[in-house]
Amino acid sequence: MAILTNHHRYAFFLHVIVLLALFTGCCQTVQGAGLTLQGPSGFIQVPSHRTVRAKEIELAAHTRMYKVPVTSKDASLTNMAFAFSPFRDFEIGFQKMMDSRNTANDPDPLINFKVRLPTIGSGELAEVAFGAVFDTNPNNYHTMYLTIGGFGLGWNFGGNPGFGMANYGGYDRNKKEPQSLCLLIGASYPERLPGERGYRGQLMLDYNGDVISAGWRYSSHRGFWVDAAVHSKSNYTDFYDYRPLILGLGANF
Repeated sequence: MAILTNHHRYAFFLHVIVLLALFTGCCQTVQGAGLTLQGPSGFIQVPSHRTVRAKEIELAAHTRMYKVPVTSKDASLTNMAFAFSPFRDFEIGFQKMMDSRNTANDPDPLINFKVRLPTIGSGELAEVAFGAVFDTNPNNYHTMYLTIGGFGLGWNFGGNPGFGMANYGGYDRNKKEPQSLCLLIGASYPERLPGERGYRGQLMLDYNGDVISAGWRYSSHRGFWVDAAVHSKSNYTDFYDYRPLILGLGANF
């Protein structure tokens, strides 16, 4: 895999931040956002500052292809996610990734939670949430994050250098471990208004510290949605060389 120089990497990150900041500035976050690839509610691969609606359950499935290391054969990974909000401004969830290869051991589950904190003013940037994603694989890294109006910061901890991966942030190939801190940015447009009926298409864009994802979600007031997204090249090609297309569907009850 071609590795960017530090100069090119920083320039790339700067362009990413500017692009997403402009998109976020002119967009509003969708109410009751669907579940992400990693499990928490949010955008495509980035958790948002919103939670699953109180007393509701949300289910989602996302599928993408990847190239198997060494053999270069194609296989697929399906992320099955579940989240429940026992009370307002809090959600707890579970995600299980399933590998299509018969000889492969499926990755271990993820457990996550998110809490919406008291607002710090008015507007989108007043919305704050704190959460964490815990990987039950002892080699992999957990992530704690804080997000404010679509802009967030994640911290990866635990895990086993040389063997473990993280769900957010890039991979430091020199240290052979995920980067400790990662930038999380996400936005979607247009917003589905409370009580709105009918079908609505929404554009989504996010950056999870490793890849940029762009997609489209089509949702119904009845609680069903489908989405399609593409993402840039990941740093984790030694683990999974992901194909760019992601297809998903979900529902809340």
